[in-house]
Amino acid sequence: MVFHAPYPLGERAGSGSGVRPVKMHQAFHDLGYDVIGITGYGAQRRRAVRELAGQLKDGLRVDFAYGENSTMPTVLTESHHLPTHPLVDLRLLHLCRRHGIPTGMFYRDVYWRFPEYLERVNRVVALGTRTLYHAELVAFRALDRVYLPSLQIADYVPHLRPGQAAALPPGGAVVDAPSTSTELTVLYVGNLSSYYRMQPMVRAVAQTPGVRMLLCTPPEAWEAVRGEYEQLLGDRVEVVHRRGEGLRGLFERSDVCSLVVEPSEYRDFASPVKLYEYLGYGKPVLASAGTLAAETVAGAGLGWSVPYDEEQVRALLTRLRDDRGEVAATTERVLAARHEHTWEARARQVAADLGSLDRRGTVEAVQR
Repeated sequence: MVFHAPYPLGERAGSGSGVRPVKMHQAFHDLGYDVIGITGYGAQRRRAVRELAGQLKDGLRVDFAYGENSTMPTVLTESHHLPTHPLVDLRLLHLCRRHGIPTGMFYRDVYWRFPEYLERVNRVVALGTRTLYHAELVAFRALDRVYLPSLQIADYVPHLRPGQAAALPPGGAVVDAPSTSTELTVLYVGNLSSYYRMQPMVRAVAQTPGVRMLLCTPPEAWEAVRGEYEQLLGDRVEVVHRRGEGLRGLFERSDVCSLVVEPSEYRDFASPVKLYEYLGYGKPVLASAGTLAAETVAGAGLGWSVPYDEEQVRALLTRLRDDRGEVAATTERVLAARHEHTWEARARQVAADLGSLDRRGTVEAVQR
């Protein structure tokens, strides 16, 4: 199979958008595919496309091509963000279509469609980038499949053909981390900012005896919001700074994980990587009502949906504190279901989907 990414893999491995391409690339390897990488900056991709063209001419058969796009327009993904290789990725798409190779691309983000985008990007720059985003999506109409974090996002993605979109949420890794806590302990791992606001959750824990919270966030994120949270913590909320292997100990100290953050229109359809990381560790999830994360966990019995309201969060925490059997039963459902939400499961879904679209026979008949 061909794996395409218009940037070096692992360049932004600390972010959700940087984790996914690396994990999907590895997942296809783990499924046993011989993965042909068309990744890196433009010059590297151009060489790789030329090499692939020669191999296809010599009779190489490729099952399918899958790509992970960038959060910025593809033509701007060079290190200097100048469009020095504007056609290389279109050439790959045309090459695949000429040889009847089914094609799919994961389209990760439509943040540029929302007013908040203008708060982070100069308006003149935004006019240019939004034009490029639209042009890119017009080109994506030639793909067999455009994968999205959720089908709900499709309403915000212009130019797609009917039936072209399919949901492909993030995945997680299965890691055993049975709880060693004596009190009900809630874990949050991630950023704290104006976009990730969780004061009601923190206040609810601080005011609920018998409940603790581990708040794991990068040091720089904590320093930026310390003034907003420090007076809320009390002695039941512990702020920690861990990453990588250091997270496992935090999961072992926790019973449930939190995505109780302030809802927004964007979160109505966002499918956070953290949700599936939590499930991979075998932890049920508390999520803000009205978000896709809450719909996902509550619908499958993998956690709880709770309004973003201090009193209602306190009521739920009190109930779970007093009925640890409910937590245990939900944990068992998570442990049984988490293998359905791994990165390998996502790669298997792509392989089955695109494999069913094999068009080589049609192309060969036309060529004859």
